[in-house]
Amino acid sequence: MNKQEQILSEYKEFCNAEGNQHIASEYAILKLQEIIEKFGTENVLEVGLGIGAIAGSLLSTNSYLEYSGTEHNKFCLDALKTNLGADYRKLGVFSKLVKVPQRKFDLIIIDGKDPDLEKIQQLVMDRGIIVIEGDRIPQQELLRKYFPGHKYVHSISNKKNASYSPFPLGHWQGGLKIIFVNPDSKQLLWWGKEKMKTKLKYHFRK
Repeated sequence: MNKQEQILSEYKEFCNAEGNQHIASEYAILKLQEIIEKFGTENVLEVGLGIGAIAGSLLSTNSYLEYSGTEHNKFCLDALKTNLGADYRKLGVFSKLVKVPQRKFDLIIIDGKDPDLEKIQQLVMDRGIIVIEGDRIPQQELLRKYFPGHKYVHSISNKKNASYSPFPLGHWQGGLKIIFVNPDSKQLLWWGKEKMKTKLKYHFRK
């Protein structure tokens, strides 16, 4: 089983889990894995762990990752322990961003709200990447203001929801909004290619 198949196998478990209504899309999970592999991600912070679909799927394949996240909802906190199983021990869980110890993360995933989003500026690496799952327009606008030299791309899917997903059939899989806070040449090249892919996918959808 290759990495993609392993991740999808784990993701399908979350599609059947209680509280699956707000999990990330299949496309989002696979695109995050692509980013991790492409840019050598070693540590991740996820704002809004939920029931653990992103963390559980990624840790199932990338056991070396140092993974932290925020969550305060009791249902989700209980679900994380159940859904991640042994991988839960690899997870650092904090109630909110202000409780996260001061350190730097390669990749920060925004999958929920936090009143102190400005702390992201202190937590992201100089060449770090911020990924926003879902629309989350207010968070997107704030984060782009915090990093004036950033490059941004909305990565979208050209596939529709699978029958095993909790989302309506016939709808496009949800994408990701990706912010390179201070891109180097490798990141700029990938960003440019992803912008072109997005343009072509929009054309295909029409």
